[in-house]
Amino acid sequence: MLDNSDPDGGRVPTVQVDVCYDVLGVDILDSNGRSVVSDDRPDTGWIRYLVSNYNFEANPSGSWRVASSQNLERPPCDPA
Repeated sequence: MLDNSDPDGGRVPTVQVDVCYDVLGVDILDSNGRSVVSDDRPDTGWIRYLVSNYNFEANPSGSWRVASSQNLERPPCDPA
């Protein structure tokens, strides 16, 4: 979804992106080879990002930045 209906009125172009992630097989190790991942880290989840371009008129294809993110309460992702 792209909304740039009123950039002059302070409403900047914004894209909503819903991301499903699965980190079941992902680990992060410290310099000693020990896992630093918390035991209670969820293996899957959904995050909604709003990505906005506050400099759209000067650079419509660049300058996109994550403006906000929100964890969504949804069932885990289905494997692709």
